[in-house]
Amino acid sequence: MTNKASTLAWLLLLALTAFSAGIADTRLAGAAVLVPVLLATLLKGHIVIDAFMGLRRAPLLWRGVVIGWLLAVVGLVAFAFRISQI
Repeated sequence: MTNKASTLAWLLLLALTAFSAGIADTRLAGAAVLVPVLLATLLKGHIVIDAFMGLRRAPLLWRGVVIGWLLAVVGLVAFAFRISQI
């Protein structure tokens, strides 16, 4: 990965983090906060997996394991939130 690509990925991670923090500062609650923050988290995780962990060109098995772990964590957070709302 080139320095320019790494810098762009890093800037995107910063922007997504600022977006999530900005939503946390609002008076919104529930799914209005959860959905955009989890989507930003998925995107950030995908960027880290591809750009900084170097799995963009890795065998599908390894890439699948790491992406599956990311989806499982985000899914469990969403599930826990849903259960707490009942």
